[in-house]
Amino acid sequence: MTSVGKPSGAEVVRPVIGKLRSLGLEGEAELQAFLKLIKVRGCLGRGEEIIDAGSSPSHSSVLLTGIACSYRRLQDGSRHIFTFHHPGDFCDLHRYVLPERNGAVAVAAITDGLVGTICHKDLDQTLVQHPKLGLALWRATMLEASIIREKLVNVSRRSALQRVVHLLCEQLARREAIGINCATIPLNQVDLADAAGLSVVHVNRTVQGLRMLGVLTPDSRSIEVTDKKRLLQIANFDARYLSMPKVLSNWTIDTQ
Repeated sequence: MTSVGKPSGAEVVRPVIGKLRSLGLEGEAELQAFLKLIKVRGCLGRGEEIIDAGSSPSHSSVLLTGIACSYRRLQDGSRHIFTFHHPGDFCDLHRYVLPERNGAVAVAAITDGLVGTICHKDLDQTLVQHPKLGLALWRATMLEASIIREKLVNVSRRSALQRVVHLLCEQLARREAIGINCATIPLNQVDLADAAGLSVVHVNRTVQGLRMLGVLTPDSRSIEVTDKKRLLQIANFDARYLSMPKVLSNWTIDTQ
């Protein structure tokens, strides 16, 4: 593994920098200290495990490129996706403070990508030296919890159409927050079904309906939004739950 602190790793850590900045981490010393902790694990292909269910953690992972998901494999073999991870996101930050084995939740790549790892022992030492970094990581876990809470509302209280559209809106918003202003969402209908708690057939019908409405491109090979305004209206999308870092950035820590 190679350190991303080297010049060759400048591009892959750009989303991490943006994420930490959004969490209120302003100090350059803290930022550089954190970046030095990240070691590039290597390239991953779609479906490859980033974190195995039941593994004993000694490190946490951060997604550098691509998309991943946290999921649980059910007894019937089906997959339930809890949340998607985008570049700059921590895949399992909770395992730093709750290191016991979790036999249910795993993380896998949705697309080809690159993952970095952070050794917990190294993080321990860095947080002692840079306590403000600890506050930024705390904010990150609060944001993750906010996303999960919204997910619970989505799968239990919204119609099938709104579930799918809300998921699409969320991914667009989260990608725009890290500077990815692209109308194409690199998820397939199986991914959407597993995250929305719907059958693939139901999701397919929903997507086809959105194509007929002109909200998505007619090209059936990808999920590409052509009418973002209409998409937001259908979902009645309120992005305030994704603004958690801005709210929490008002919190401060006295290091004196």
